[in-house]
Amino acid sequence: MKKLFASCFLLLLVLAMLPVTVLANSAEPPGLIIISTDLPRDAQLTLECLGAETDPYYRSYRVDKLWESYWQFYYHWDLQEDGRIFLSVESSQGSFRCAVPQDVMKGYRTLMTLDYTDQSLTVGQAFWRQPLLTLLRVSLTLLIEGAVFWLFGFRSKRSWLVFLAVNLLTQGWLNIVINSYAFHGGYWVFSYILMEFGIFLAESISLPLLTKEKTRLRSVLYALAANAASLIAGIFLIGHLPL
Repeated sequence: MKKLFASCFLLLLVLAMLPVTVLANSAEPPGLIIISTDLPRDAQLTLECLGAETDPYYRSYRVDKLWESYWQFYYHWDLQEDGRIFLSVESSQGSFRCAVPQDVMKGYRTLMTLDYTDQSLTVGQAFWRQPLLTLLRVSLTLLIEGAVFWLFGFRSKRSWLVFLAVNLLTQGWLNIVINSYAFHGGYWVFSYILMEFGIFLAESISLPLLTKEKTRLRSVLYALAANAASLIAGIFLIGHLPL
């Protein structure tokens, strides 16, 4: 048991030393992300600034991922001082406008939730959204890497407990980064590849120390194969799953 705790501590230490994506100065302008689960298919969203002398309208395009729709707007810094800001929603079922608080226009990627039925716009997201998405991502990862673990011949109860503990730690760290707004940029795939490499490094160290059922070489090869499978599946799934 002491060895298990020591190895888990070492695993966390390795993950803590890995680089992660952070917000920094870049060419990306300030932005607003609108998510909705009940938008009509023909809905069009426009960001309006009443009283603006230049660029009073900002338009975007729709991205659908499973049960959610996304709209992302980019605008200039002066928009927050130009006048009152509204989100205009138009569809064949009707149209309405929601006021956008000026203080939310100061961030790079501010997240807001649009409820089409109630015609309301709120800052942030539902409390259950990120836990649900995290559970979905972790479950899919465990299924994929568990299948690889089985194919590599691991059968003992201890090996599977180690597999579960290690993956919960590494996937927990990964999802903390994914759930941060810093991961939502256009270059997320590079961050994801880097993090998967870090997970491979952590697992290739911890698994040989904790599992005695197979040789250390087999454990390292498993970590390589499992993370390669997770990387390929993750690039595909994250492109189609809500973030």
